[in-house]
Parts: sequence; C-alpha cells; structure tokens
Amino acid sequence: MGIINTQDIHMSFEDSDALCGITLEISSGEVFSIIGPNGSGKTTLLKLLGGLLKPTSGRIMLHGEAITDENRETLRRKTTVVFQQPMHFGTSVFKNVAYGLRIRKVNEDTISKQVDDALTLVGLEGFDDRQARKLSGGEQRRVAIARALVLNPEILLLDEPTADLDVDSTRVIENVLKTLNKEREMTIVYSTHNMFQAEALADRTAVIESGKIQMIGRPSSILGLELERLHNNGQVLNTFIGQATWRDDHPIWRGLLDIQLTDKVTIEAVGTQDGEVNVWIPPQDVIVSNEAILSSARNSLRGKVVRIDDVDSTTLLTVDIGTEITAQITRRSLREIQVEIGKAVYVTFKASSVVVY
Repeated sequence: MGIINTQDIHMSFEDSDALCGITLEISSGEVFSIIGPNGSGKTTLLKLLGGLLKPTSGRIMLHGEAITDENRETLRRKTTVVFQQPMHFGTSVFKNVAYGLRIRKVNEDTISKQVDDALTLVGLEGFDDRQARKLSGGEQRRVAIARALVLNPEILLLDEPTADLDVDSTRVIENVLKTLNKEREMTIVYSTHNMFQAEALADRTAVIESGKIQMIGRPSSILGLELERLHNNGQVLNTFIGQATWRDDHPIWRGLLDIQLTDKVTIEAVGTQDGEVNVWIPPQDVIVSNEAILSSARNSLRGKVVRIDDVDSTTLLTVDIGTEITAQITRRSLREIQVEIGKAVYVTFKASSVVVY
C-alpha cells in the first residue's frame, strides 16, 4: 500500500469530465511525475491529492485510510500544493514564508529557524526583507516552495514547477527537489508537459491525456516508447550525436553542457551526463529570424535556408548551420521573414529545449 492512493477517481465540472477512472499508487519517498498537455487534467489531479477538491466519485486513500468529509483536513495538513503561478502577499519574503506557521500558532523562535532553513534550501538566504512580489518569476516560484517546506508536508505537490523559467532558475528548482527527496526522503508529486525533465527527475511517470491515464512506468521506458512512436510517424527531426563537456566545474547532478555536433558547430544544453550523447532539438522550439535575437536563449546560429516543406498548417524550414537543423514555423511567420532557398537567417533555441539522452 502506497503513502497515497486513488481508486477509480472521477471528477466532473458541470457537464465536463476532467478526470475519468484514475487509479494510482504512490510510494513513500517516491518522486512521481504526471505528464500531459495543457487541459489533460494534471492540475485537477494535484488538487484532489492535496485535498483541495473532492472527487465526484472514487476514493483517495492516505496511509491506507479512506479520505472522507470528516477527515479531509488531515490530508490537507499532510500535503502541500505549489501552483505554477503562486500568489504572494504584498509584504516581505519572510512574512510570506512564515504565514502558514503563524496560522498554526508556532512560536516565533521556531518560525525564524524554519523560515531561515527553508530559504537557504531554495537558495534565497538573505532575501528575508525583500518584497516577494518584486522578485523574478523564478525567485517567486522558489519562495512558494519555501512556504510549502516550512510546513514539513509528507507529500509535496507541484504544478509545473519550472514552466516558463530560464535555465538557471530551472536548474535551482530541480536541484531543490532532488535534495528534498534524497536528504529528507520527501514524497514528491509534480506535473509537467516535459517528458525529458521527468526522465531526469522522477522514479515513475504517469502519462495522462483527456483525463485518462494512458500508461505508468519508468520515465526512461516511456521516453523510449514516445521517441519510437514519433520516429515511426516520421516526426523526429533534429537528432544528433555529439561530444558533451560540462560548463560548470562541479555540477551537482544536472547542469549546462557544451555539445560539439561538428567541428564547427557547438551548442549549449542542459543535461546530466558528459561524453558522447544523443541530442534532440524539437523543431517547434527553434526560432528563425533575419537578424540575431537579443534574448536569454543561449543558442543563436547563422546559416542558410536549404529546404522549405509545407506540413499541414505549418512549414518546416531546414537551415544549414554547419549541420542541418529544422524549425517548425507558421506560414504567417514564413511570409513575415520572407524566406527563400539560399537566404541567410539565424536559428535560435534555448539550452533547456535541447534534449540530451
């Protein structure tokens, strides 16, 4: 029996079914990821696991005991949900993180120590007096995690914890989750649309689509099946073999890599291994422009257009940068940049978009 289980959970809102027949068993000390596109039911499932919603039918079990209206508060006290867009009070970081402890009437000395410990863990030591709402997106996300940690939950639930964050903020949060699991043996359940992040972080993964679980298993196995499916459908482009070296001297477990694809082409990526690696750059993550783009993206390479293919409502644009890379762009974008064969363009993509395996 896991620390938390769901048995044939259904969740409906008015005439719409958000979740259909969800059965899960999550073990104590496990990192469990829920993968699916927007609208698949990931956030609804996390709210149910955190006791913030009551299922339309089915049961949620905590330590083998069914959750009812009478004991739902127990579930809420043993779990904490961190949402993708956290809400902060218009006051200091310290007061935001301390809020839950003060509601529970914890003494001030204990509050001060636990808040300091939590802020140190998320890399925000010295931020006590900063205004929470004025921090960067990544820092605000880390304040929200610290606010959850001071309550010492048995189960930490996170909704897309690194969505829309830059590489550095993503790496900090991933390291925090890894530390919590390894050093505190905390059970962590988080949602994502990125199966490659799940492969790097999670012990097991559930794939959810349209409110139904499609499969549960080891992330590496699911990743292999998904890449095989894409390959069989002719959808895998931009796959390379390269030599990876660490940019950081001593990465904890995941960090920035320089990956040499050819003698003249080196890209930056985020990964967990050096040496010979396989690389995939999703075509939809590649931006094509006439001029170099000033952005946080770490990869911007100049090349010439060598192929233009129309596929459904989009266009595949292949650019020779010393090796061929393909971008998936809209036909409107194609018209705006006035692309033609032989034209010089820039291709830009984030280090976090590069999949290393």
